[in-house]
Amino acid sequence: MEPTILIGLFFITTIIFAVGLLTFLLPKRVRKFVWIILGTILICSYIYQGTIRPLIIEQQTEKAIEVLEGHLEEKYPMDSWRITETDDFRIEPVINLHVIFDSEPKVVYDYTVEDTVVKQVNMWTVSGNSVEESGIEPQHAE
Repeated sequence: MEPTILIGLFFITTIIFAVGLLTFLLPKRVRKFVWIILGTILICSYIYQGTIRPLIIEQQTEKAIEVLEGHLEEKYPMDSWRITETDDFRIEPVINLHVIFDSEPKVVYDYTVEDTVVKQVNMWTVSGNSVEESGIEPQHAE
């Protein structure tokens, strides 16, 4: 599990535990009802954080990769490339993807995909330096 998911689950568990302790101030009948509600919320949040959320993120990323593939095939039909996803585990409308062209293996291009709009936002060398510092002339700059 990603650290962000673990932090979220810890936060939810801590809040529910604190509210559960506060229920000792309530009458016994109300206390049981509140505990049932808190338990349901805890179980649902664990299911969401552990299974549903990663599936949504995976589906978003796959769709963005398909859109980027179409853009690259249209823009560079005679070239081949490798697309890698960033280690972003948030549900967002804009997905960042990295592209390394086989004809230019030393440069990483950063693309954003929002719905069907693809933009090249950055580029750097595989070593982490900027393209300008390394003196490489990018062949696929848009």
